Amino acid sequence: MSTVRLRVSGNRVAFLEKPRSYAVFSLSARKYWASYCDMAAAVDLTTSRTNVSLGEKYSQIRACIGIHPWRANMFTPETEKALVQLAKTGKVTAISETGIDVMRRRSDDFRTELEPLPLEVQLEAFRAQVRAAVKNNLFLVLHDRGASEEIMKVFEEFKEYPLRGIIHGFLGSVAEARQYRDKGFLISVNKRNLPAVNPVLETLTLNEIVLETDSNEPAQVADTCDMVASLKGVTKAEVAEATTENLKKLLESCV
Repeated sequence: MSTVRLRVSGNRVAFLEKPRSYAVFSLSARKYWASYCDMAAAVDLTTSRTNVSLGEKYSQIRACIGIHPWRANMFTPETEKALVQLAKTGKVTAISETGIDVMRRRSDDFRTELEPLPLEVQLEAFRAQVRAAVKNNLFLVLHDRGASEEIMKVFEEFKEYPLRGIIHGFLGSVAEARQYRDKGFLISVNKRNLPAVNPVLETLTLNEIVLETDSNEPAQVADTCDMVASLKGVTKAEVAEATTENLKKLLESCV
């Protein structure tokens, strides 16, 4: 995998990775497009280091660091020390992408389905990354597949800290969405998880979500915006403005 890039164009945020992409988007009016910064998200220690280097070289880039749950077996005490050191550079905005996946795993080229890594292996890596986030004022971008109960248990270990972030490509229940919202997380929806999460979306306000593509085509966020607007009975502009503001506040919380 190559380094993942996240672009914030005032109104757009996208994690772009080859050969697979996953994105967190907020789409807004064209007037916001003139101002942007780039954020680079990571899947392992190598891409984390690359991202920080990019952030040091280019003023518009703020880096993300982290170990994806599909690569949690690469996590060691040395990895944790390295991530913490990177987090202290001041150019890091988020731990992305971390989490737990007890349902699936894919090979590095995304062509082969593999058995999920052992839960304890994933928990060790996830717990350490949550610790790095709260100690360094970073938000989290979470990958949760069938693991909300385990994730909440880890969150309980850090209950004295104000957790916040985004649940990427949410596929959970109404109750799980509410749990995450109560913890300070935005629920991210995309063209792939709609209409599966429509019952969840119906219970959320526009102030509780962001939009994403989860694909190699950032323009798909417009389709997601259309779908959300239709479901909520509001205009596309209202969806765009609200989700943009949600994301803007999250980014500003790390300044």
